[in-house]
Amino acid sequence: MPPEILDLAEKYPLLFKTVNYLKTTSSIFKNTIGKQMKHNFNFELSERICENGLKMSNNNWDTYCSNLNNLVDMSIEFLKLQKNLEKTGRYLHSTFEEVEKNEYNTNNKDLDGPDYLWGLYFSEIFWKIHHNFSNFSLNDFMSNVPPTGKVLEVPCGTGFFLCEFLRKNSNWLGIGVDLADSAIKFSQILFHTNNIPKNSYKIMKMNFHQLESNEKYDRILCGEFLEHLEDPFSALKKLKSLLTNGGKLFITVAVWAAHIDHIFLYESSDQVREHIRKAGFKIEKELVQAVFEKDETDPEKEKIPVSYAAILS
Repeated sequence: MPPEILDLAEKYPLLFKTVNYLKTTSSIFKNTIGKQMKHNFNFELSERICENGLKMSNNNWDTYCSNLNNLVDMSIEFLKLQKNLEKTGRYLHSTFEEVEKNEYNTNNKDLDGPDYLWGLYFSEIFWKIHHNFSNFSLNDFMSNVPPTGKVLEVPCGTGFFLCEFLRKNSNWLGIGVDLADSAIKFSQILFHTNNIPKNSYKIMKMNFHQLESNEKYDRILCGEFLEHLEDPFSALKKLKSLLTNGGKLFITVAVWAAHIDHIFLYESSDQVREHIRKAGFKIEKELVQAVFEKDETDPEKEKIPVSYAAILS
């Protein structure tokens, strides 16, 4: 190893041990991790994600690796589903009823329980687009906020973004909303592991459309939610109604990127922007990333897999 890499490996030992495991078990990550770590990589955040992951795995390396394997499985599944999307021009399902019938009610390992959540959790390090979104939110959305306020995450998923927000802004009250018991449990364990005081957050099982519009939030986090809905425009309007005057929303959206429970197919970032503006939002800052390296020179093209993120007001 070059001296600078040796220094980093000594400073972030669990991260590099995790990297070595992924490189030896998955050809996908063997070919991508090295490149990713050379550009805008947040080593401190990544080490902390690994440390918390190990604690949540009962400090057992084998359990930790088993949880990490869900990231590999999720990555392989994405490539398969993306190939099908390129062939057919549509997601597997176009309604929530179809997803519920064919996926949620069939004990699908990809959707049932914590396996998928562990894949999402580790993707904050090892999927470049997710890692860049984490840095974007930490630097541009979670910093320089008022000393107190209320922040909502919908859906909370792993709870990662809400947890990071409260780590940086300890005098805020955080609310997480999700329909999945596994997501609520995962989030609660993550918050406990990060020593977030219990009186500073609530994680609730409910449909976010049931949130009262007279209950306002100063900041809202909404990660990769719209593509799971039949009517994402209505969701955006609801999110707008939940913001205080001067409030801001951080949103990420999958564009032409397949997953087993994606429903609404955005074909370009411009289609996302159109929904955002029609819902009454102003785009303050955005980050558009092509999923595959071959598309990075033109992420605004239609019908290529893209991840869109924006700060809205």
